[in-house]
Amino acid sequence: MSTQVTLTLPDELYEHAQQWAALMQQNLSETLTSALSLVLTPIPPLSELAPIPTLSDDEVLELTMIQMDSQSGNRLSVLLEKQREDVLNQGESAELATLMQIYNRLWIRQSEAFVEAIRRGLREPIEA
Repeated sequence: MSTQVTLTLPDELYEHAQQWAALMQQNLSETLTSALSLVLTPIPPLSELAPIPTLSDDEVLELTMIQMDSQSGNRLSVLLEKQREDVLNQGESAELATLMQIYNRLWIRQSEAFVEAIRRGLREPIEA
């Protein structure tokens, strides 16, 4: 199954994509699809993970401390700094988007675990 998408690309990116398509002897659509599939690596949907309320107390508490692995976290910091300095290249922008997606999913999971831990009386609510 496929879904048709219409994109507006900056001229420079479009030219790069055309060059890659010619080099790979593919049409532009195939080239862009291949490039996107390399950059947008699959991340398990939150719905595929065990629901927080079904986890043991220890598992819930462990999730309240979940963190991105140190290598990815360090890379994320480097890319965010480069973004602030406005010196990211296209590959780094895609990598940053992927790492931010992973970070956001971890943060959501951790937040859900905090709520459950508080509900169970395992943690005190955080004061504002």
